[in-house]
Amino acid sequence: SSMKLQQRLALMRAADVALVTPIRDGLNLTPLEYTIAHQDALTPKGKSDGRRRGLCILSEFASCTRVMRGALHVNPWKISEIANAMFQALTMTDDERMRRISTACEFVTRVTTQRWALAVMLDLKGVHKSINPIQYSGAGLGLGYRLLGMDVGFVSLDFSAVAKAFKNSRSRLILVDYGGTIASNDNIDNLARFQMVKERKEHSLPSVQMLTTLKELCNDRKNTVFVVSGKERHSLTKVFGHIPRLGLAAEHGMYISWPTTKKGGRHHWETLVPITDRSWRSLTMTIMEVYTSRTHGSYIEETEMKVLWQYRDADLEFGYLQARELEDHLSNCLRGFAVDILHGGMEEGGYVEVRPKGVNKGVLAMKVIKNFPAIGQIDKVDFALTLGDDHCD
Repeated sequence: SSMKLQQRLALMRAADVALVTPIRDGLNLTPLEYTIAHQDALTPKGKSDGRRRGLCILSEFASCTRVMRGALHVNPWKISEIANAMFQALTMTDDERMRRISTACEFVTRVTTQRWALAVMLDLKGVHKSINPIQYSGAGLGLGYRLLGMDVGFVSLDFSAVAKAFKNSRSRLILVDYGGTIASNDNIDNLARFQMVKERKEHSLPSVQMLTTLKELCNDRKNTVFVVSGKERHSLTKVFGHIPRLGLAAEHGMYISWPTTKKGGRHHWETLVPITDRSWRSLTMTIMEVYTSRTHGSYIEETEMKVLWQYRDADLEFGYLQARELEDHLSNCLRGFAVDILHGGMEEGGYVEVRPKGVNKGVLAMKVIKNFPAIGQIDKVDFALTLGDDHCD
């Protein structure tokens, strides 16, 4: 607006109620300025001036709705709702009006422009300048060779050093990821992912050459090999159950099947953490179904261990906002349960996941190393190799 602040405050001061109903906006300071113009309504002099002033009617789509808790929130598309809010603002009891004005003033006077500027300057001061934020690393062979841009500090894998260390070692631990490493990544294609969740399409399988390589690694008595995956137990058993001396870890390590010499034998599974109370699952499903019904393109994925709300196919902005609300909702409702609530943004697949507390591939790796003397018949590991394709590996 070209109107100066002093002129705007004069108009706001003369108004008893402010009506701000944008359909969509960015930074909107009008409700905050209106609150400042009427903060004296809380004083004895302001209470005795006979005016029922100081309330703001605010669109639920406005940028400051979440922080202006004292305002009356309305849907600007519903005319009757706006009319009711105007009637409520003019007929509200003095006690409730003062409470709402006090709530709004508390935020506006505490979170000032000066405080925001100070926080920005402190953040800038704490950032270290990077002279070369990207370094390049080569990958591939022949026509498939390409340069990859990596963050500073990334160290490329020295294949000759790995081969030499592998050859000279006596006890080796090899942890291999499944999806994206020994089989194609099903998560890349959104439609394929949805079809597999709804059991309309089979998961991608490793090639015959890859299975042969795993068999050769397991046949070497110096090697202890684990396939670690986010998939369920029956999926891993179906693909790798015929390979002797191959350890399996399903659902990010929640279920562990230790290596056995029996070819095609029945796999015995144990859990990484004890499973006690599972009542959180039904509560989680109920909450997620509410968000699924109002977020077009989202769906629920349920496994033995976890419950996942996928929004990768929903509208990018609306899906993210719904995910943040769902995360807050679950955090409040599941506070008394031993679960972790994880939120992965669109760059990570777009999901909100609830699973038992303390389950991840890092904890699994620590348990395997701890139990290594019983598995490999040797006291310690002198060669460890982990292979994966994303940050959780």
